[in-house]
Amino acid sequence: MRKITIIGRGTVGCASVAHFLKWTDWAIDWVYDPNIEPAAVGEGTNLSFPSALDENLGFDSDDMLALNCTYKLGITKQNWGTSGSQFNHTFPIGRSGIHFNAVIFQEYVFNKLKNDRRINLIEKNIAIEDISSDYIMVCTGSPKSFDDEYRLVEHIPVNACVVSQCSWDYPRFNHTLTYAMPGGWVFGIPLQNRCAIGYLYNDTFSTEDQIKEEVKDVLKELNLVPNVQRSLKFNNYYRKNNFSDRIVYNGNASFFLEPLEATSTGFAQTINRMSMDIFKFNKDPEEANETYIQSLGDIESMISLHYFAGSAFKNDFWDYAQSLGRKKINEVMSHKNNFSDMIKSIYIPNTDSLGEVGTWPKRSFKANIEGLGIKDKLKQYVDAYNY
Repeated sequence: MRKITIIGRGTVGCASVAHFLKWTDWAIDWVYDPNIEPAAVGEGTNLSFPSALDENLGFDSDDMLALNCTYKLGITKQNWGTSGSQFNHTFPIGRSGIHFNAVIFQEYVFNKLKNDRRINLIEKNIAIEDISSDYIMVCTGSPKSFDDEYRLVEHIPVNACVVSQCSWDYPRFNHTLTYAMPGGWVFGIPLQNRCAIGYLYNDTFSTEDQIKEEVKDVLKELNLVPNVQRSLKFNNYYRKNNFSDRIVYNGNASFFLEPLEATSTGFAQTINRMSMDIFKFNKDPEEANETYIQSLGDIESMISLHYFAGSAFKNDFWDYAQSLGRKKINEVMSHKNNFSDMIKSIYIPNTDSLGEVGTWPKRSFKANIEGLGIKDKLKQYVDAYNY
């Protein structure tokens, strides 16, 4: 029997164990440090993660209630684009993402899987070079340093967040909220028993105290009172080489791009599937690495579209954010690629395009472009470049 070692017990570690338990007959060494605190921020997903929970764990509506989940029916966006008007990026009927509590999820899935006869739990730190398994998946969280193995993303302008956890008796909305703000943008993630409000910003332009003061307006508007508030800083990054024929990285050990479009859990499932192709079906790791870099580039481009659009606010942060957005869109639209092909197909009838780019189908691309008010601005690129 072949063996895979999965390192880490966070959201992606749990989801990866479930994936390989479902789709292989391999033995699984599940290695984790019980002293590491799991991330305590509620999470929103795209459409692919609930499907993975169904396929790999047999999750149903009772499991969703146990996890304090709510169904995510879309994303409400406000203050983006020069008009600053509100629009809903909706999901197709019959499909939804979810909002879930990461801490409860990790404990719930761990307890669901830990007694399976194929799983061997190892509660200690183990160096990768000391592992003799056929395959290794590293889900150990954000790297402690960013050396030559990582590429820092240049075009995302936020690097810090203040998160407020607010109790309530019932969920008051069923969309993720993403409000552009003077110093960045705010997310709102509704769970059954509480709502997470996070203000993402750049610590070069705003202090933590300024952000805590600004978020009070959002909390007042939503009639929320925080009982826990914490701060964190982060980098946006991905690995230069994520796949080999034996070792793969996933979750924050592999990549992190800010959560504007809630792509992290969905892309983690993509990495699981690509890893399976390598480990089980002998796919070329170099081909997988190329797809990985291209897909993260598409995700970065979609995030950058929002900063390219700007916001209802005019200040130093938004001048900086919009300049980064323009730089990225200039770069990606100046040559033929998946992203530019998708944009072109929206404007030119009968133009071929992929069914989706990153995690966005054509319909979703179009909804964002129209909602952000950048249809005319992007048309100039389509007219200028004749691929």
